[in-house]
Amino acid sequence: MSVVNSITAADAKTHCEHDHAVIVDARPQVMRHQGSLPGAVVVEPNDVRERFTPTPSGTFPVVRDPDTEIAVVSVSSQAPAIAEQIARLGYTNVHYVDGGYRAMSTQYRT
Repeated sequence: MSVVNSITAADAKTHCEHDHAVIVDARPQVMRHQGSLPGAVVVEPNDVRERFTPTPSGTFPVVRDPDTEIAVVSVSSQAPAIAEQIARLGYTNVHYVDGGYRAMSTQYRT
């Protein structure tokens, strides 16, 4: 059973702009040549567990509050699994962006 669901790129951007969410760009480095997302936390897909696991003192290292909304952008087929992995590490409000990087990048074009 899935513990995460999708969020639209427009909603993810709006939530991020109002400091309600953090965008996590978990695309592999070879995919990030497409561009970057302003303010996104960049994490290699293979480093998700290491980067998001709480420290021995119980703090959350990448996104400090485990209740912060996290919107994961990755290769479309990997995004739900990466979001699930982050949620299993103790983060309580994790989504994946429907449409991935392409959908998010259109939100930042002016």
